[in-house]
Amino acid sequence: MSQQVIDKAKELAGIIAQSPEYIAMRATEDAAGQDEGLKEMFRQYDSIHRDIEEATLKNEPDFDRIGALTRELDEVQQQIKAQPLYQALQQARKGFSDMMGQVNQELSAVLNPGGSQGGCSGNCSACSGCG
Repeated sequence: MSQQVIDKAKELAGIIAQSPEYIAMRATEDAAGQDEGLKEMFRQYDSIHRDIEEATLKNEPDFDRIGALTRELDEVQQQIKAQPLYQALQQARKGFSDMMGQVNQELSAVLNPGGSQGGCSGNCSACSGCG
């Protein structure tokens, strides 16, 4: 592999790490990781999820219990989703993901010019253009 490509990838990674989207996402992840209330809700969610898995693996599953646990799991999930910090985290992750999507789009446009805009995609199986 070309060292120049590796060097440019490292440079791009450094620029991405300094982007407002990445910085916001990391700061929000750190804040969420330190929020005791949110951490407790995730512990509850994980515990209930494990209980559901165990209950479904039994030879004779108790479907009433599984249903009750599932409702409890949904309730905890709704509580998590209602937390402003969780909402901020989801928004920050979306912002970063959107930015990375744009980066990938640019890479794809350079590596596969016209591929998604009706130009040559490089796949000749359905094309008669080149002859």
